[in-house]
Amino acid sequence: MPSDAERAAALRAAADYLVQTGVALTPLPAVLKPAAAAVAPTVVENLAIEVARILAGTGNPTVPKPRKKRKDPKMAKALKQSNARFRKKNGSMRAGATQAKIMSYAHKLRRKM
Repeated sequence: MPSDAERAAALRAAADYLVQTGVALTPLPAVLKPAAAAVAPTVVENLAIEVARILAGTGNPTVPKPRKKRKDPKMAKALKQSNARFRKKNGSMRAGATQAKIMSYAHKLRRKM
């Protein structure tokens, strides 16, 4: 299986070939063809970098970011206990419970830890 560097080199060579034949076949005046041939590889390179970023997930906003770990494991434990107290088994809140009450109780438990 080819490495990323080998794949990139093969794609770059294919892009260079397509750019050169594309510039040769364009109906540009002969004076402008060398300038277009000089600029086209840079454009193709930038496009390839952007496509690689999108495929890697760094440039695509639809790819979810990995969840961050909680900084305070004691607060995580307090939240679990608080949710267990203020929620039913099916996950809905008990009568009179709000998210604010859950959080304030969790902070209270955290202070006692």
